[in-house]
Amino acid sequence: KLNKLIGSADGAKFKVIAQSYTLNLLLLHANKHLAYLSKRYKLQQVPDTLALQVIDCDMCDEIRTVYSLSGGESFMAALSLALGMADQIKSKKGSINLDMMFIDEGFGSLDSQSLDQAIDCLIDIQQDGKLIGIISHVSELKERIDHKIILSRKNKETKIAIE
Repeated sequence: KLNKLIGSADGAKFKVIAQSYTLNLLLLHANKHLAYLSKRYKLQQVPDTLALQVIDCDMCDEIRTVYSLSGGESFMAALSLALGMADQIKSKKGSINLDMMFIDEGFGSLDSQSLDQAIDCLIDIQQDGKLIGIISHVSELKERIDHKIILSRKNKETKIAIE
């Protein structure tokens, strides 16, 4: 009976059970952020695996693979997971506090409305006391971010400007 419940000596089935618990907690946090960024999607665990799938709320809750998301949609889902992970770590007593986050690119794949939502979300998080570093070439971000470190390269010389 125990073998049927938690698996054999290699622990594979039990590992999925234990990690599924943590994954579902992460998805609770991530879906709060994803609802703010895009009301269209929810993330959920593929049953009996540690993989993710997407519920498309605009298509009568159709279940889709994460690979069917566009670049911008994938970025929003990944950002939601990162923010959810920070929330999950913060919610544990005696745990470390993630007060800083770096986001490398991804903004170029967003349409203007999604870009605005992502920036608004990051501004809200920043106002909660978190430091967010963004690495991007998107010019619209430069206009909306107050403090910047700008790197430029000319004739094999790198220049750094702080604004």
